[in-house]
Amino acid sequence: MNRSAYFDNAKAILIYLVVLGHLMSGYLLENQYIDTLYLVIYLFHMPAFILISGHFSRTIKSKQDLVKIGKTLLLPYIIFQLLYTLYYKNVFGDSVVFEIFEPRYALWFLLSMAIWKFLLWAFGSHKIMVLVSIALSLVVGYISEINEWLSLARTFFFFPFFLLGYYLNRENFVKLKNKWNIGIASIIGTGLVFFVNAYADVRWKEWFFGRIPYEDISYGIVEIGALSRLVVYVAMLVATYIFLSLVPQNQQWYTDIGAKTLAIYLLHLFVVRAFKATIFYDWIEETGNYIILFGLAFFVVYLLSRKWVWDITSPLITGNIINLPKKLKARDSV
Repeated sequence: MNRSAYFDNAKAILIYLVVLGHLMSGYLLENQYIDTLYLVIYLFHMPAFILISGHFSRTIKSKQDLVKIGKTLLLPYIIFQLLYTLYYKNVFGDSVVFEIFEPRYALWFLLSMAIWKFLLWAFGSHKIMVLVSIALSLVVGYISEINEWLSLARTFFFFPFFLLGYYLNRENFVKLKNKWNIGIASIIGTGLVFFVNAYADVRWKEWFFGRIPYEDISYGIVEIGALSRLVVYVAMLVATYIFLSLVPQNQQWYTDIGAKTLAIYLLHLFVVRAFKATIFYDWIEETGNYIILFGLAFFVVYLLSRKWVWDITSPLITGNIINLPKKLKARDSV
């Protein structure tokens, strides 16, 4: 199996679903099929993304590893936290303030990723720690002080997927691609979609986000908060298995996008926010032409995966901000 193509295919599909999910978020409770697709996407797109990230992560072993975390995760987090705040407030007049300890929008992922890498010191010694991380998450849900501050609630919620990916080896992914697994995943996936459409409620979405404690979630899945989270974990694990089994393993026309997912992830909400300020956004809701969102999501992913976008923004995304003036000057001289 061409493993690099497999993982790039997975990341390319997942980043498309991230963009599509954010575009659809404003239309929930308006259309049953949009609600169903939204819930299905959120069952696996971040768990799968995080599992793959964990698979390629290693424990911190040197000062250079710490410097790399600061440069590639924490510095971009601070930069984009400031940029998002200025953009949303000054361009659109949103009521937001710069807050370093509460990640804005998609930026929670950078902060959580940094924390997960540090947590490997304590959880990276034995596979049994995956179960420990699940138990810890179930308990954390009862602690109201653990919420969106420092993205701690999401960090604990998604950490089991990161840790699971860390312990999986390449052979585990190879086994997913046999014809029996693909067939089983296809059947279970079809059943899952029908089940979500028939029985799920889009108000369950807060359980899929994992960003606030149980007591702040007004619409429960079952009576007990920890049991609701455990049910969600099982559903997410099944959905992630389905997705990873069905991802193409060979080179595709979109494979190269998989290497540019971080840029798309950090930049797409600038485009999404601008779109939501247009009359086109309201027109889609009024006419019910939600199918347009699929094409719009593709356009955003395509645009932000272009080389010239990376050339301009890579200093911000990679933490090499000192090189930004050189990049802009080189671009102007072309």
